[in-house]
Amino acid sequence: MRTNDWSRLADNYGHHLPGNPADLFDWLLEQPQDMVLMLLAFGAAHSVNAVEKKFTDRKKGIEQANQLGRALNVHMPDWFETTGDSYFKHVNRTTIELSVAEARGSDAELSVRAAAKKSEAVTIADRLVAGSGWIPAPVRLARAEAEREPKSESIAEDEQFPQAAE
Repeated sequence: MRTNDWSRLADNYGHHLPGNPADLFDWLLEQPQDMVLMLLAFGAAHSVNAVEKKFTDRKKGIEQANQLGRALNVHMPDWFETTGDSYFKHVNRTTIELSVAEARGSDAELSVRAAAKKSEAVTIADRLVAGSGWIPAPVRLARAEAEREPKSESIAEDEQFPQAAE
């Protein structure tokens, strides 16, 4: 739903809702299905908050957002592309390097590390990650506990794939 659709929904239908909450269910039953679905989407969009902040204790809210994303089968690379403007400009050099290593391997990370300035690192990372479908951890949907693979005991800790800093 486009942004102007959200504004229109809030502006145009808020006054159509019955003033008495007890009348809401009967009113909803009289509405066409597309209207009910639009109102449900509007309500869900305004009640789900998956924003991760540096110092937060909202793990349940984030997990609820992940559950919703999994239930809806959301494929985040369809909705977010990692670029210099969308991500790399907003993180430090180490995070850029780790991100590129995760997306394209350690040789690609060396290209970013060789950049003299952060702006050059951003440009290189943007080029290297383009089209890969890689997205940073804060945008990824966490897999359900049952879907997670058990860690292999045979891989040494220092050989594990690096994770981008959040």
